Amino acid sequence: MRVVRASSVEEYARWYLQRNRCKHLNSTADESGNPVEVMRRDHPGKMRGWFSNATQWHIVLLDTVSDLANLVFLESKWTKLEGLVIRDRKNYRILGRVAENAIAGNYLVRPSAKRHKEYYDKLATGSLRIEGEDRIAICSAEESEIHSNPSAQYYLLDGVGRCLPYMILVAQHKQEFAPIEAFCATR
Repeated sequence: MRVVRASSVEEYARWYLQRNRCKHLNSTADESGNPVEVMRRDHPGKMRGWFSNATQWHIVLLDTVSDLANLVFLESKWTKLEGLVIRDRKNYRILGRVAENAIAGNYLVRPSAKRHKEYYDKLATGSLRIEGEDRIAICSAEESEIHSNPSAQYYLLDGVGRCLPYMILVAQHKQEFAPIEAFCATR
């Protein structure tokens, strides 16, 4: 991973809220006021409790496949039901393993994977790159996440929908890996 420049929680919050507005054009959410407070109120899953003025923020490039493959992936009801996250051994939540599960289970052909399939197609044709407004966000993984996923140091905070299809393309050798851009919050 290579640091590109310094950033801040405020820049991250403004970026996330703008991206969310573009994804949900008909939203009536009140996003006036301090963007960090709006995030804490309306998008608490995208704001770890330890994010504060002391948190270090950077824009980074994940410039190796292992940087991407070793991100801790979301563990939730839907990721378990879809067979993406299978708690059967260490490193069960790292993105590389989740992509293997997705490939083995033909995840992208399911109706429930429609949005991920759209990202897959855009990434495959080059009409989407994971940078700029389409970058992702990562943060230091929690101790419990690292304990069960010792290959990981960072958690995929925002960008599951873009990163899983990208990792699948790379794992299938359908696309050569190119660095991706991320907000990175570290303790």
